[in-house]
Amino acid sequence: MEQHTSYSVWDSLDSPDDFNLDIKLSPGLDSLPRIMPHFFVPTLEDKPQNPIMENLKLESMNTTMAPRAFRPVRLPQELMTLAMDIAPLGGTQPYSQSVEEMWRNAVVRKRGVKASMSGLLSWDRLRQSHLDAASLTPFLSEQGESVYASARNHVQPRLFYDLESTIYLTQRELFRSLKLTLLGVSSPYHVWDRAAEHFVPAGSKKFLCIDGKDEVISNRSVGSSEKHKLPLMYSSLIDRFLKIGALLRRLETFLSEVQSRSSKHGTTIHSLAHALSTIVDYLRETITKCPPSHDLLVSQDNSFPLLSVLAHYEPYESVLETLAELFGRDYDVLPANYPAHDLSPVSLLSRIYRHLNAQIERQSSIVVRATIAFLLTITSQEYFKEVAQSVGFGVRMADKALKTKSKLSGLYELDLEEDEEEEEDIFDLLDRIETSFPDFFPEKVLQALPAAQKSLVLLKIARPDHPILSKPANNSHIRWLWTAAEIAAAWDGLPLPPDSLAPPSIESRSCLSPTTASLSYKPELLGFRVFDLEPGDSATVPSMQLKSSSTSILERFMSNFPPALPSITPILSNLTSLVFKDLMTHSESLSSALLDVFIDSPGMLNFRSHLVILRSFLLVTDPSFRSRLLDALFSDAGEYTVNSTAHYLSVQSVRHRQKHSKFPKEVNQPWAVGLSPNLLERESWPPVGSDLSFFLRTVIVDSLEIGDDEEGGASQRDPVIKEAGWRLGFAIRDLPTGPGRDKWLDPLYYKPPHPMEVLISPDILSKYQRMFTFILRLLRVESALKSLFRMSSHRALADFLFPTLTRSRRLLLYFRFVSQAYVSSLSGYVFETAIGGNFDPFLARLSSSRPDSSAEGRGGEKRQFNDVFELAQSHSALLDNILTACLLRSGQRGVGDILRQSLELVLEFTIVIGELHRGRIQEFQAAPLMEELFSKFGLKMKTLTKVLRGLVDKNSATSTFPLPTHTEGDRRPTGGLEALYHLLIRIDIMDWWSKEPKSTH
Repeated sequence: MEQHTSYSVWDSLDSPDDFNLDIKLSPGLDSLPRIMPHFFVPTLEDKPQNPIMENLKLESMNTTMAPRAFRPVRLPQELMTLAMDIAPLGGTQPYSQSVEEMWRNAVVRKRGVKASMSGLLSWDRLRQSHLDAASLTPFLSEQGESVYASARNHVQPRLFYDLESTIYLTQRELFRSLKLTLLGVSSPYHVWDRAAEHFVPAGSKKFLCIDGKDEVISNRSVGSSEKHKLPLMYSSLIDRFLKIGALLRRLETFLSEVQSRSSKHGTTIHSLAHALSTIVDYLRETITKCPPSHDLLVSQDNSFPLLSVLAHYEPYESVLETLAELFGRDYDVLPANYPAHDLSPVSLLSRIYRHLNAQIERQSSIVVRATIAFLLTITSQEYFKEVAQSVGFGVRMADKALKTKSKLSGLYELDLEEDEEEEEDIFDLLDRIETSFPDFFPEKVLQALPAAQKSLVLLKIARPDHPILSKPANNSHIRWLWTAAEIAAAWDGLPLPPDSLAPPSIESRSCLSPTTASLSYKPELLGFRVFDLEPGDSATVPSMQLKSSSTSILERFMSNFPPALPSITPILSNLTSLVFKDLMTHSESLSSALLDVFIDSPGMLNFRSHLVILRSFLLVTDPSFRSRLLDALFSDAGEYTVNSTAHYLSVQSVRHRQKHSKFPKEVNQPWAVGLSPNLLERESWPPVGSDLSFFLRTVIVDSLEIGDDEEGGASQRDPVIKEAGWRLGFAIRDLPTGPGRDKWLDPLYYKPPHPMEVLISPDILSKYQRMFTFILRLLRVESALKSLFRMSSHRALADFLFPTLTRSRRLLLYFRFVSQAYVSSLSGYVFETAIGGNFDPFLARLSSSRPDSSAEGRGGEKRQFNDVFELAQSHSALLDNILTACLLRSGQRGVGDILRQSLELVLEFTIVIGELHRGRIQEFQAAPLMEELFSKFGLKMKTLTKVLRGLVDKNSATSTFPLPTHTEGDRRPTGGLEALYHLLIRIDIMDWWSKEPKSTH
């Protein structure tokens, strides 16, 4: 044989001791044998290789080689037991001869090997019990289960094998146990642990070893050292079964908690319990029918395809995992860590919807999506009914109409206390309405639904006989749409197909007995036909037999559930908008109906008529009321006088005069220039209480009587104007006092008819009152200036006012001029720009909101307001703009104080001149006071114009004078801050106050 030079990877080392250069062995270990290689790589010759010739040489060498001696390798005891008979092993035959004979017999028999095969034999084929029908493959992994498990156990023996903790069982016994565990019931091998809510091994044996499977496949280690900790788990065949059973048991526990909720939690919680109970029952019934069947378990067939059985339960595991995640009962969460969920309808439905939307986005299996969709559909049914009933959708709204209030017919026949007790507080009624909804409600529905609910309450009070309330109920209701047919019908406005979740209806009369079939029943009483049957007849009528159909409904729902949403509604939010389409249409029509009542009604509920009253009297824009108000409260007389006429004296004044037997001395009472002398006793401004009520008792009534004379009688007038006297708090006779009545004596109070308090709320009335108070101050200053002009006539200047001080006289005339210009400009701005510029466009919007006769039907109209609550907000915004234009908002306190202080300086100026005119002070005393007031007035006006210019420049939209603009025929309101440019133009058109005040010399 040719010698070859061999080369090994170990030859690169200097010596064998190089292995231990950096390793110092412990004493006693030096005698260990060195680890040397048992292979080498021969060096190839540097010549062309010829594999064919080399193979021929090798075959020749093997042919001429002497036979080798038989050296049998000792087989493991397990293989000896399987491969050879037990008798020879116990005899005297040597071991080597027995093994050699075994191999020779195998060659002769060729057991399990056909002539066409290679003749390769494994040790398993040597045993006498080997069947010819066995697999012909030589690979162990493709052998039978027992063979493969034995081989794995021999190759990879367990380091620790506690026979006391292991249970050996067959697959049949295992599946009998797991069929119980799948249903959440304890079995002989697994019991329910209430603390951890998991299935744990029964008894002390914690390992299961399946016949034909090793412990890696069949075992599930569940050892736990602490009571409330989850056990340590390894993946195994039975993990899925135990997980399904545990999750099913957890859902049943959660279901028991939900069912224990009382009725005060609402009907939605009971709908959830019904839906979840149906799903659990359906899963239990379906899992019971899953393989292996009962027939297979009791038969003698040993074929149990574990992997196919395991894969069969995968969809149910996914469904249970999804439900457990929804309710916070995940498999790896301990009961102590369960989250506390809010089970209110809004929160519950929102959570289920978000969970369904997440499953659709994840492209979960259709079984999972259908189950969550069924849960959402059933749970939301009762809540949708409540929402629909709250706006009268699908029901007859007149059935729940409130008691009609008796109308107020006159000023002298009012039983005010009785009416006050009968009327409910409209704001309390509206506050009871729920305004929170699940977050899957579309944005438009969230805006329209609360307004529609409140509109229904108001409409039942305002117009119980409205046609929309007496309209017959329809069968429309809100329901989820899932199939393509339902979605297409809803999209096209066609009738929807029958609801697949509706319970089966009672069969026709033909199924009943002849006697019963001949009877006629109303549709709503068909269910009572069963009581007319003869005893025992119900057993023969299929429709009368008691049978739970909830699981069949769920099964039908899942079979009809589409694999994907149609292209019309590709995502769940689009589907939700389609579901609420009819409800949205009904809500809009209901809000529009109430809006028509307040805008188009010619009676007491006409909002425009009430606005005219409020503007005429509380904003003092009616000429007749203004003249009488000026005559009652103010005076432009140039002389100090006290009117002692009984008509103008208050009750307190009469009692005071009777007590002291004489009127207070005039010399001790200051002259409030511009104010009526009859209001000086209280020494307060603005006048409030009984004094003002006494003086203004007949002002409104007298003002309204002018309309009677012009129109030919009160019968032709608007009923709102007829009742304006007592609604504004003034009447001819004394009004009763008591709780709820004192406000009627307040001259700044307005009592709108029921239920118009929504449009004229106390908050809005308070804004009117602030404007009324400001206007009274302005009118007082105007009256004081008129008195000043009378006191500073040519004769008075020559005789009384600064006869010797020419400079002071000139300053008086100049101060009088600028004061008059400022106050008149301010008054014109308040009434023309602030009030008229905002109020008139608002009234025009109300007129444009009325039905257009030229429009083709109601659908061709364009409403300025969507509902009465938007109208109320616009009314409040109108008053905000007026207050802002008059610098009366709380955020304008600084500049508002400057405006009021400038008016106070003008008023003090008139008082100083009045004291001089009365002779109470001398001209040398009045001159420095007047000069000081003029200096302060100039500084105030300079500051006021500077601040106004800053506000105008800050609002770039008003940096130039806005011309009157029209939008679709309507005049644009002047607004709040935008109107300040008009005020700046009026009081400082030529930068008068921006410059230094001119000298009066």
